[in-house]
Amino acid sequence: MERKKKIFGVTAASLVDLKAELYRKQEEFKQEKLAKDAGAPPAPKTVTKKSGIWTKQNAGVSDRAQKDVEQKIEEDKALDKARQKLEEKTKLYEQMTKGDFPDEETEALYLVDFTQKILDQRKEVQALRERKAAESEEDEGAVPAVEIPPPQNPDEEWVDYVDSLGRSRRCLRKDLPGLLKMDRNLRENREATEEKTLLSEDMRRELQRQKWEEEEKEALSRPIGPIHYEDIRNQEARELGVGYFAFAQDESTRKKQMETLDMLRDQTLDQRTKREKLKEKRKAMLQARLAKVRQRKGKKLKGDGAEEGSETAQKCAPPPPPPALEDPGMRIRKCESAFCARKEEWNVSRLRKQSKAKQFTFGFWSKSRPDPRDERDPEFAPPLAYFSDPKKPKSSREWGRPGCSYGGAGPGQNSGWPPQRPSAQTKQKSQSGEPQSLDDMLAYYKHST
Repeated sequence: MERKKKIFGVTAASLVDLKAELYRKQEEFKQEKLAKDAGAPPAPKTVTKKSGIWTKQNAGVSDRAQKDVEQKIEEDKALDKARQKLEEKTKLYEQMTKGDFPDEETEALYLVDFTQKILDQRKEVQALRERKAAESEEDEGAVPAVEIPPPQNPDEEWVDYVDSLGRSRRCLRKDLPGLLKMDRNLRENREATEEKTLLSEDMRRELQRQKWEEEEKEALSRPIGPIHYEDIRNQEARELGVGYFAFAQDESTRKKQMETLDMLRDQTLDQRTKREKLKEKRKAMLQARLAKVRQRKGKKLKGDGAEEGSETAQKCAPPPPPPALEDPGMRIRKCESAFCARKEEWNVSRLRKQSKAKQFTFGFWSKSRPDPRDERDPEFAPPLAYFSDPKKPKSSREWGRPGCSYGGAGPGQNSGWPPQRPSAQTKQKSQSGEPQSLDDMLAYYKHST
């Protein structure tokens, strides 16, 4: 397939532009060649850089800047004009307060009577001067209402003196020596401070060097021995805390200080040991007293019951060594039995207290009130498995019953499980209304509840 040739449209104007560009390049080449032959440095080529995105300005920025400049010029002109008017008003007000009016007509234009104001101010100034003069005359010619009695003793006479700060003071003659001494000490301290501040750095360094030389001479004159911290401290500005003790540089004085510190430490240790021994002795006496109290309590509780006495003895006795590991089931059964026994004893004691005042308050079944368990349908009775398992009760209510299998037999009842229901003879006896013993009534009350 033949390719079609692309035809370029060449005009006379394009040919003229091409010739002009070619001529310009030839001239530039000739100029560069001549300059190179002459030894001149080549002219730098102008490179047109492409404007970046940061150099590009938004539309209308220059116009807005020009408007801002014009607005600022107008504001400055208005500010200068306002300042000029205020200055003119200030000058006019000063003239008015001084009374410099050109004529009376100008004075009548203003609402404020500046003439009267000037007169009032002059009167106030004159009155103030007269008042001050009168007060000064009164102070000079004032006589005290009560005459000061003359001093009975020369030490009680009042004297005037000038202190170290140049102030006039008045005091009793007997206090004057102490006050003069205080002023003298204050003056010496001030002079010492001024001398220190007037010293230059070179003079201060020279004094330190002289002091160091004296210390070195003293160190050389001392016998050879151990070097301590105080010998090399050299006026260190560091704070060493509360536990630091500055020992003397003299060996004999230092030795005495060390002996004193050792003696104080030994006394502290002795006092601490005595205090510990006294504390242990008091503790042993307290333990012996507590043991006697426990023994006395154990003897008192033995008469109340074997179980209660043994339990109290176990509580009061010192803790036994840790027992060996036992079966968890056995431990649970022991806890349950102890709990049932304690609860049964509490119930019996409570019922005994109540029965002392009300011996026959507990009602029992009569003919008019039959036993509801006899009227119950056997189908709705609890299963026999509840009464056949002697190991543990099936409900939480049976824990509080005196017939619990883990607690032992209560008073007036059999020590077995399940609890026996009242027989026909017991019913007939209770219904007959004959007097019964307290234990029978308690047993019947426990079974009925």
